[in-house]
Parts: sequence; structure tokens; C-alpha cells
Amino acid sequence: MCQKISLQKIMLTSALCLLSIAVFTKNPYRLSAGARQVGLAYATVATGGFWASFHNQASLAGMEKWSVGLNQDNRFGLSELSNKTFGMILPSGKRGALGMVYSYYGYSEYNRHTMGLAYGMKLGEKLSAGIQTDLYSTRIAGDYRNRYDLTFEGGIQFKPVNELIIGAHIYNPVPTKLHESDIPLVLRLGASYRFASSFLAMAEMETSDRQYTNVRVAVEYEFLDKLFLRGGFMSKPLGYSFGGGYSGRFIQANLGFITHENLGLTPSLSVVIFIR
Repeated sequence: MCQKISLQKIMLTSALCLLSIAVFTKNPYRLSAGARQVGLAYATVATGGFWASFHNQASLAGMEKWSVGLNQDNRFGLSELSNKTFGMILPSGKRGALGMVYSYYGYSEYNRHTMGLAYGMKLGEKLSAGIQTDLYSTRIAGDYRNRYDLTFEGGIQFKPVNELIIGAHIYNPVPTKLHESDIPLVLRLGASYRFASSFLAMAEMETSDRQYTNVRVAVEYEFLDKLFLRGGFMSKPLGYSFGGGYSGRFIQANLGFITHENLGLTPSLSVVIFIR
């Protein structure tokens, strides 16, 4: 009986490991926090906001309030693939901010802890840049050893005019020959344009040393003052996103959904509180 239960655990854990590798961007290490980002199909390299600061650290430079955030998503509706994230942003003067993020992904038999420390600052009136160090601790039940990985990422944002933001981001720019790791090198380039005070459109392209290219496009519409509707599209794997939320002076709450062409729907819920 015990052997049967152990075999079932091994099979379930193996299946979940394979699922985690197949998720969204073919990068199981990449932080996916932020229901707004989910609603925008992760086309966030040229946007701002709390969770966007951990997708492109350059946008940390625009954060002027102390804030904390919580996010949870259940990938494909499976609690074993849930991702729980806590973040904090601490402005440091008028030109930059410090960000800290922690994420727990998985369940008791297979899980990953992610810890990140980021800093973003203004390099001029139109240019900002940021960098983040990431530490990963991965546990797989059984005879597997706990695994630890360390890498970093960084990005820039350029605002030539008030309506346009151009963003670029690089993740894990460390040659794989220098360290034993399954973490891919990922490059992202995109732009967002505000056609009106209530309408924002964005697009980006992502490429990796895993030989894939992903294109994302999304729109966000504000209505009834501080209420938002969002929708987006991603090409690889094919998926569509939608969501909405509220953004007030002291609190933000968002709900987002994204589809996978084979695995189904992933819901995400996040709340951000601005302290001062």
C-alpha cells in the first residue's frame, strides 16, 4: 500500500514538473505575479505599476509611495501549481526605489521559493534603468537534492514623449557554460502608447536561447473613473487574456485570466496597498 502511494506521488510530481516547464513562456523560473499583468497577457515590459516593477525593474523609478502587494494564481485551476507572491516597494528619494519580492510555487512534494531584490532609478528626465538579483530554491520529493540557483535581470525604459514608453529587458544574461543551470536567457523589447487618457495599448516581443519567439499585444481601458477592463493575446503558446480591476489612492485590486491552447484557464488575483 505504501509503495503504491509513493508511486502515485512520484508520477504526480513528475507530471507537475513537466507542466511547469510548459507554462506560458517556456521559462518556469520567471516571476508571473500581478493580475493586471495576467490580464495584459504579460505585455508589461513598457508599463509601470507595482507588479510591473518586478517584470522590468526600470519602472521602479516611477514608484513614489511605500507599498505592499499580495498575488495568487492557480495555473490551469490546479492548486498544486498555485503561485503565491508577496512584494514590497520602498522609495529612496525622488529618483529611485528599492523592491523586494518573495514567491512560493507548487506544493509539498514539488515547490520553488523565489526571492528577489531590485533597484530602479531615473537616469534622466526620459530614461530609467533597474536591476534585480534572483535566488531560487527548488525542492522535489524523493531522492532528489534541493537545488539552488542564482541569477540577475535588468531593464531600461525610455519615454521620448509623454504618450510613448519604450522598454527593454534581459533575464539571466550569464553564459550557460559558466554555471550549471536550466534557467534560460530571455530578451524582451516592447512599447506602450496612450492614445487617450483612458486608453492604453502595448505590444512586445520576447526571444530566448531556447529558440522560440513570443509576441504579445494588449489593451487597457479605464471607465467610470478608476475602473479598468483589459484584454490581450500571446502567440507562443497561443493564449488570450482578459481581466479588470480598481485603482484607488490607497488600494488596488485586480483580477485576471489567461488561457493556454492545451492546458486551459489560469486565474489570478492581486491586491496592492499604498502605505504613504
